[in-house]
Amino acid sequence: MRRTESGFTIIELVVVIILLGVLAATALPRFMNVDDEAHAAVVEGVQGGLQTGVSLYHAQWVAQSQPNANVAIAEFNNLRTNANGFPYGTADRSGTGSNVTNSADCAAIFTGVLQAGAPSVSSVAAAANVIASTTDFTTVMNGTNCDYYYTGQNNTAGSIVPLLQYTSTTGLLSATTATL
Repeated sequence: MRRTESGFTIIELVVVIILLGVLAATALPRFMNVDDEAHAAVVEGVQGGLQTGVSLYHAQWVAQSQPNANVAIAEFNNLRTNANGFPYGTADRSGTGSNVTNSADCAAIFTGVLQAGAPSVSSVAAAANVIASTTDFTTVMNGTNCDYYYTGQNNTAGSIVPLLQYTSTTGLLSATTATL
């Protein structure tokens, strides 16, 4: 009585190896860029979240019958309202104007409108100090506006990083890049 053996022939194994090689050659370049795409998605997501948060903040201000400037809205971690109904920080500035006055105000706006689960943010006094950051975003006051540098991917001198700019008087958020 003769036993039959089952298994793969050498031809079948060679074909499978060739197919795996072709798949690896076409898929590998796609997976190599996933890191850059993930960082770009973080910036786009934060931009959308910030703009939505600022719009919701403004809508809350309108729903409260447009109270005077410097009113704190509790639903947004007690961010205070400027004369146009947009957040400018948490400090009480009665009678001294209601615009962003330091980088800590910018960080308060970031955490106040994004709330739980937001990327980390730190504030520095000048753009030159962004290089030393260890957080996802680093904010710097720019006039009466806030610049949010995305330092989660790269914060070395000379590198080009995404930059989100918040205009506190209009509530608008724009995206650009900056060289560190």
